[in-house]
Order: sequence, then structure tokens, then C-alpha cells
Amino acid sequence: MDIDGMHNVRDLGGVPIPGGETARGVVLRGETPVNLTALGAEQIRARGVRHVLDLREPDERAIDGDGHLAPDFQRSNPLHECVPLARSTIEDDPIGRVCAADVVADRYCSYLQNGSFRLAEALSRSAWSTSTLYVHCAVGKDRTGVVSALLLKLAGAHDDSVIDDHLLTADRVRPVLMRLGARAAYAHLAEPDWAAQQPSADAMGLFLGHLRAQGGARAWMLHHAADGETVDRLSARLQGERVAARTAS
Repeated sequence: MDIDGMHNVRDLGGVPIPGGETARGVVLRGETPVNLTALGAEQIRARGVRHVLDLREPDERAIDGDGHLAPDFQRSNPLHECVPLARSTIEDDPIGRVCAADVVADRYCSYLQNGSFRLAEALSRSAWSTSTLYVHCAVGKDRTGVVSALLLKLAGAHDDSVIDDHLLTADRVRPVLMRLGARAAYAHLAEPDWAAQQPSADAMGLFLGHLRAQGGARAWMLHHAADGETVDRLSARLQGERVAARTAS
């Protein structure tokens, strides 16, 4: 997706699901919006983004800020929700420093556990909207990948399709990390372990297996206080079925 200043933004639409593919314009996933230029911010607005789900830690955001979208967030247009998933300082997160698929998958599981009710609530809000949700962390790879995987499973995507989407980030990691490493919030990424920073098919596959063992994406949402009608509406939106908004969006 061509958004000025960004290297790793894409639509979750177009992923194969039984009977078709996921809908475009419902969810965008990507890197921190701090990388947006003024033109890029206009392009994001023009794509109908009225809800931003920020998965960064408080220390990341406090140091790195929100870039050109900061005034918009202050006006709640788009609505900006912060749901930190790491529950650690960003330097202490093992992601990006280890290659072992089981370690990465366990960390992905902890992201989902840390998101808990706040994550389910934020995603539920999108079920009753007609606007576009932008989900991001810093790189748009791991924390964003976990939430994207949850959404794709809600849409009915098979594991292979979820993994294929996850791996699309591989060619986009380097330019994003090079920019992040030059900023104070991510100084620890100035000399990254490039191998450990690559998205792993094995790690995502293990994570999806853990999610399945818990009953799957729908069961996870229901367990975290989302009601059945809302989960069904979110799945329908992701699948491309037109749904009416409960409130103006």
C-alpha cells in the first residue's frame, strides 16, 4: 500500500477464506504512524481510518510520540486506543533477539494474554463501525501480527493463509528498523539482529496451534467479555458482509 513515509502498511483484505477472501477497507495493519509524512497522514485519513489501535508500550509512545496524527488523536478523530501487549520495556522484549520458534510463539501467546479484555473491547468496537481500523505497533510485525492473526482467524482464514500474510512483512522489515534505530525510543535497534527480526512461519504456526487449543479466535473473544452478536458482526465485516453501524462512525 502506497502511504507516504511508510514501508509496512497493508490491508488485511484479500486473504483467502472459504468462499472468497477477506474484505478490503476494514482493517489496515502496519508500523508506527510516527513515520507518516504530512501527505501520508492525509492518505490515511482518505482511506477512512477513524479508529487506531496502538499496541505500543507507554514508554515507546511517551518518547516517540504520535507524529502528524497527534492533533487528530487529541480530537478523537480518529479514535486512538492504546492497548499495550508487551507489558515490559521495549528493550526487555525478547522478540527481535531470539530465533527459536517456540520462544517467539510463547511470547506471541503472552501478547494475547496481556491484551486480554482491553484488546477484545477495542476489536469489538470495530464490529459496530463502518470505518477502517488501523492496527499498529512499532515495526508492524509481531504485536501487530498477533492481532492480525486473531482477526484473520475470526474471518475464517486457514492457518496457511494467516502465515502467508505474516510473512509479507519480511521484505519490509529492514527499512522500518533502520528508521526506528535512529530514534531515541528505539536506540537498541540501531544494530539489530537481522535474522531474529525476520517473521517466522514456524513461530506463527505454533501460536495458531496454541490459539486453537484454547478454542480458537471466537472462543478467545467470548472469554474476554465480547458478546456473541458482536463477534458474529466482526466476523461478518471481515468477510465482506455489509453491516449497519450501531453508532455513527
